Amino acid sequence: PVNSDLPWPGAIIGMSIPSMWYWCSDQVIVQRSLAAKTLTHAKGGSLLAAYLKVLPFFAIMLPGMISRILYTDEVACADPDLCKQICGNAVGCSDIAYAKLVMELLPAGLRGLMMAVMIAALMSSLTSIFNSSSTIFTMDLWKSFRSHASEWELMIVGRVFVLVLVLVSVLW
Repeated sequence: PVNSDLPWPGAIIGMSIPSMWYWCSDQVIVQRSLAAKTLTHAKGGSLLAAYLKVLPFFAIMLPGMISRILYTDEVACADPDLCKQICGNAVGCSDIAYAKLVMELLPAGLRGLMMAVMIAALMSSLTSIFNSSSTIFTMDLWKSFRSHASEWELMIVGRVFVLVLVLVSVLW
């Protein structure tokens, strides 16, 4: 129903457009498809990724639901004043659901491992984005600015652009 907390028609229709953009025209995904050995590998990889795309829905939703059940007063607080006191947001404390679950249920060693896994996933995503951005800048912008640039110059410009992106990301 449209009058519920989550408007399903809006979520389904609204997520279709960004999903089509991400899977069909995002430079990171296109670059991964173009790196495949053959067209069959590219098609198979895309189909496998499409099937695996359903899994994050459960991986994202289940910890939040478990946290709302286990920590009703802290995460699923119904009183806006209590929410404001616990997490600083009167609307709800869903932002702390996963962190609360990790901090309360995992022992110290596994907490560190979880942090390492999260940082590794972040680094993996960022390297793909930095590589794609560097390729776009170097091949589309720099090469049109300096049409006779050598391969060495393009490589150096690409690496410097990645360093600039990293600095901007850290300072942001």
